[in-house]
Amino acid sequence: MKKILHILSQRPEKTGSGIYLQSLLKEGNKKGYEQAVIAGVPANIEKVDLGNIDKGDFFPVKFNTKKLPFPVVGMSDVMPYPSTKYRELNSEMLKKYKNQFKDTIIKAIDEFQPDLILSNHLWILTSLVKQLARNIKVIGVSHGTGVRQLKKLNKYQDYVVEGCQDLDLVFALNNYQKKEIERLYNIPENKIIVMGAGYNSEIFYESQKSNCTKTIDIVYAGKLSYAKGVKFLIKAFEKLDRQREQKFSLKLFGEGSGEEFAEINNLVQNSKSNIELVGSVPQQKLAEEFRKSDIFCLPSFYEGLALVVIEALASGLRIVTTDLPGIKNWLGNEINKSGVIEYIELPRLKNTDIPHNEDLEQFVESLKKGLAIQVDKQPLLENEELKTKVKKLSWEGVFSRMEKYF
Repeated sequence: MKKILHILSQRPEKTGSGIYLQSLLKEGNKKGYEQAVIAGVPANIEKVDLGNIDKGDFFPVKFNTKKLPFPVVGMSDVMPYPSTKYRELNSEMLKKYKNQFKDTIIKAIDEFQPDLILSNHLWILTSLVKQLARNIKVIGVSHGTGVRQLKKLNKYQDYVVEGCQDLDLVFALNNYQKKEIERLYNIPENKIIVMGAGYNSEIFYESQKSNCTKTIDIVYAGKLSYAKGVKFLIKAFEKLDRQREQKFSLKLFGEGSGEEFAEINNLVQNSKSNIELVGSVPQQKLAEEFRKSDIFCLPSFYEGLALVVIEALASGLRIVTTDLPGIKNWLGNEINKSGVIEYIELPRLKNTDIPHNEDLEQFVESLKKGLAIQVDKQPLLENEELKTKVKKLSWEGVFSRMEKYF
């Protein structure tokens, strides 16, 4: 059985790509693969939960140390933990970053001797990995945020493309992303495989809901940031709450940082509507909350990995989401036409995730209307064919498709 080395530049337990990594580890363990992990972690974190990975097969790159005297560098500008932005790296910081990962990659290859490397994000680290692992098959796993960084940060483009275009294969989330990767990284179309993402069917599943409650429970889960549209979800929810006779609640699950989180927190504290800022919770707890709720809303302007949409679907929720590039293709016609999802047109964007101010009033109104449409479809309708389609999007199915390329 092949030995797989998984590589992630940031914390493996806090983001969508981290969930992706942990899910692949779990499915790989089920099938008997030997696996190891390289990931970036803060120096003060004593333990990282990586399932059945032995302590000796985890190769951490520790930040906030003498060798790396700054927080973990995040793939997004707003992370759910203290982080450094790639645009903040000066030449000396970047040199230290590369050197520490280089030493760790060489150590992991020497000690673990992998047959295959799965490197997450088409960005600086994956370029470095391919340059170091010339004699090992390296597959780059795109989550979208690497593509976004490539568009925004010109100073890294040559280095990133140089290594990534030599990858043996790339796993993309959808056809839209595949076309972008082909164009931006100069990678041949036949080397880019649309793989999608999956959900954990052991955690996210539907249960019988009680319809006796008069409150319509709406939930959001993800980073609490401007690019995620959370601020505008709050405003849309308040308008809905004022205009409708039903009782509503809105729970926001996730973490944020800096001024953006402070503004969201201030909006919640000053709201007269029933809005709760819950914070980050384990996947099991989030799934429980999903099963108790009615509608999930994802108002994001940009999403590399809209995995939470399928997790909410699997939990029996109706969905209101922005019409993110590639999401309709990923979910398929049967799910899109079932009425379980209401798509909201994105405002015009600049720099991939910043909306034009003049479009925001209409965006809030569209979100409110989308929520109202799904409210009026309550209680949930039983649709066994839909459930079957959703189940096919589990991590078990994703991993099985990946194996064909190992």
